[in-house]
Amino acid sequence: MIKKIRRKIYYYAAFAFAKAVLILPYRFCVNDMGRFFGTLAYYFAWSAVRKAKRNLKRSFPEKSKKEISAIARELFINQGKNFFELANFPRMDSSFIKSISSIENQHLIREGIKKGKGILFVSAHTGNWEITAAAVADFGVPVNVVAKKIYIKELNDMLVGYRTGKNVKVILRDAPDTARKLLKALKKGEIIAMLIDQDTAVPGVFTKFFGRDAWTPSGLAVLALRTGAEVLVGLDQRIDKYGHKTIVEGPVEIEQSGDFDKDVAALTQKATDILEEHIRQYPSQWVWFHERWKTQKTIKTVGNEELAVRS
Repeated sequence: MIKKIRRKIYYYAAFAFAKAVLILPYRFCVNDMGRFFGTLAYYFAWSAVRKAKRNLKRSFPEKSKKEISAIARELFINQGKNFFELANFPRMDSSFIKSISSIENQHLIREGIKKGKGILFVSAHTGNWEITAAAVADFGVPVNVVAKKIYIKELNDMLVGYRTGKNVKVILRDAPDTARKLLKALKKGEIIAMLIDQDTAVPGVFTKFFGRDAWTPSGLAVLALRTGAEVLVGLDQRIDKYGHKTIVEGPVEIEQSGDFDKDVAALTQKATDILEEHIRQYPSQWVWFHERWKTQKTIKTVGNEELAVRS
């Protein structure tokens, strides 16, 4: 009972805050309030800041302590802006989205759609990934995002509503009909966007990410190999106080050697390499406070073969 009451309080507080945000000017929300609360988080979210700096230092050993701190501070400011941009989704129509975002290499999306097998869109938590989904959906082709359900139902419904209002469908990751919905979307020639840059409890493979083994979701590679859907990479870059650019690359080459598991691992690594290259260019726009390298790899011998397994 106490847990239910607490969750209701969280929801009503978030609901009231979201409504209040819509009264304020958009630019004030994103740049001023987003920057203020992001800076506040940098100085008071000590655990997250320590994780971010630790991960940054291990990934960029050549950077000074001052440079690492500057990147960490900017990434929290970016997250503050992301929060207020998402809260403003209800007042973003097509023309508004076009005014704050652009898509580089749009022709890759158009060409992929024409092939009729759907597009698998590899993405990551860079810039504001929600803006990327909304901008791509503005083409008129439904975008499906695979997401984990938020444990507070009312908050989950609110977030799903923000996305569906932008022609972005949500396929919940742990639902019993997830696989069926994914295949159906591709058969209809739609776009499926997946974020593969986090260590989560889903089927995956180990990839090299900033020189270290990182457990990486492999569902996108499995779908690509089984359906022949085109694989594109789409990553958001924040380009000024209010603007965004979705950088589209690809198609990512799909090689089939006859060994399905190895092909899945190879495709997942190719996609991860592209994500890493982008993050290296814009390090302050990725979520370094995430425990990306949490899962450890153990080598297990099965017969005459050595396999990398989670530990």
